[in-house]
Amino acid sequence: MIRLIGFVVVATILAVSPIDAEDEREVFEYEIDAGIDSVWSAFTTTKGIQSWVAPLAEIDFRVGGKWRANYNAAGELGDPTTIENTILSFDPKRMISLKTTTFPEGFPFEEAARDAWSVFYFSPISPGKTKITVVGLGYTDSEQSQKMRSFFAEANAYSLDQLNKALQD
Repeated sequence: MIRLIGFVVVATILAVSPIDAEDEREVFEYEIDAGIDSVWSAFTTTKGIQSWVAPLAEIDFRVGGKWRANYNAAGELGDPTTIENTILSFDPKRMISLKTTTFPEGFPFEEAARDAWSVFYFSPISPGKTKITVVGLGYTDSEQSQKMRSFFAEANAYSLDQLNKALQD
């Protein structure tokens, strides 16, 4: 379950910045084999996030709205295994920023994650291909924060692969 918490999305990794304790940003770039409209819908609608994030998911897509997901199909939204993100801002079909505000029970990096947030940038490459740039911010040089950076490098790649697969079906 923990592997899936990095709900960010994938296909081909174009570049990944090295972990550098002096840089509080973590940058990932991916190409998704789908057009911008499909990718945007996958991020901004309940049906879209259910297709690749988690079997139990919902989104209230507005500034201050919540993106909630539970990776336990036998669970319920709002139970202790639910992760909740708050939408900080968005620019339609260009950018979304999120901050995790409720952590699932047992998440090992909760203290470090309280200071972090993510920005997703969407760039159409062609009618059938979209580049997603994920920028993780708020990392520090603490041991927990650095471990979280490594964790999300793997989790983000997995999640983006799930998005790419979902958009091919």
